[in-house]
Amino acid sequence: KKLLLILIAMSLLYSCKEDLNETIPEEAYMPEFEADESTASLTNRVTSSNSEAFSLNSGENVIQFNKIAEVSPNQVNGFNLSATAVTELDDRVYVTYHIRGEEYGGEILTFDVSNSAQPQLLKSIVDPSADFNDIMMGQGTVNLWVAGARDVSVSGYDNTNGAVALKIPLNGGKLPRNSAAWEAPLASYSASSITRVPPPAGSSNGRIFVTSGSGGGISVIRGNDVDEVFHTRSVSNAKHFDYDNDRGVFLRGNGDGSSSVDIYKLDDSFDFETFTIPYDVTPLGKNGVEVVGDYAYLAMGADGLVKVDLVNKTIVGTYKATGNGLANSVKVLDGLVYLANGSDGLIILDENDLSMLQNYKYDGSCNYVAIEKDLVFVANGSTGGLIILQKQ
Repeated sequence: KKLLLILIAMSLLYSCKEDLNETIPEEAYMPEFEADESTASLTNRVTSSNSEAFSLNSGENVIQFNKIAEVSPNQVNGFNLSATAVTELDDRVYVTYHIRGEEYGGEILTFDVSNSAQPQLLKSIVDPSADFNDIMMGQGTVNLWVAGARDVSVSGYDNTNGAVALKIPLNGGKLPRNSAAWEAPLASYSASSITRVPPPAGSSNGRIFVTSGSGGGISVIRGNDVDEVFHTRSVSNAKHFDYDNDRGVFLRGNGDGSSSVDIYKLDDSFDFETFTIPYDVTPLGKNGVEVVGDYAYLAMGADGLVKVDLVNKTIVGTYKATGNGLANSVKVLDGLVYLANGSDGLIILDENDLSMLQNYKYDGSCNYVAIEKDLVFVANGSTGGLIILQKQ
């Protein structure tokens, strides 16, 4: 899963269009999962509580967050898993896990959050030969799409170093089935983000953008029932893709201490504009992107949080914690910026000026944060597990 960065430099603002590269063909490998729906074993992993975690002042309002549950990490192949991403469908929330480092092992947990004060763990599916790094809901809410990595000695893939995107169907109870419906090997060692964009005009299939690490790039899949990789673009260090309205944002490292922000049209032309920022990505860690209107919030590891104006292509704000943590992931909602900042914990900022409003530190390293309805999911590494907070 680890590869030396291929060094490139891009510093000029420009508009460009990539030609379609040869896509990586689908292989025949179809993973089966180890499933657990036992109430007894799943309940033992969840410690429920209802204690105040912290409160903050936002404008004239005081907002309280209560800790309502802690979910202990599973072990696969003798290693603790770390939570990596979250998505939701109605009253279901799905959480992915992986093993940090060179080993493989992944899990998807499904929670019932119909009573948000008492989330219930319904199902676990485990893949002992794959990491699950990101997850999203597919078109028609009948499939989960996952970005990750698979051990090529198990899959037999000869056209990848391990990066994969896979589609997992849901049953009538909105639980993942015990096998994938489709899997595509991609360039690089590991796929880091996956994002579904609505169909462009004249098309019925959503576009699924997948980024895949160093020596990889960005791949676009026609979703729904088509299941084909129809566009690829190679870059030296692909990190994360997100979108809002009619523009997508792709963050990539240049290998020279700077990074590029590519602003994509979402019309299948794959035209994009690029500007460079003087901040580096984390070579092997998360660098989450959150696009909100005309702004993108970039989690830039040791360089902290960077807010960019996508219209003027300028940096309009930065925040760097005083501790040693790395900015891994970011979410923005209701005027608040939730920053997963590694060993510094969860940091909450004001959206307008990026001033710090609160800092929540728990065991482990805060690697990811997600917000679903009134719940905040905080991934605290392989030792701290998953913390679920409720916004009061």
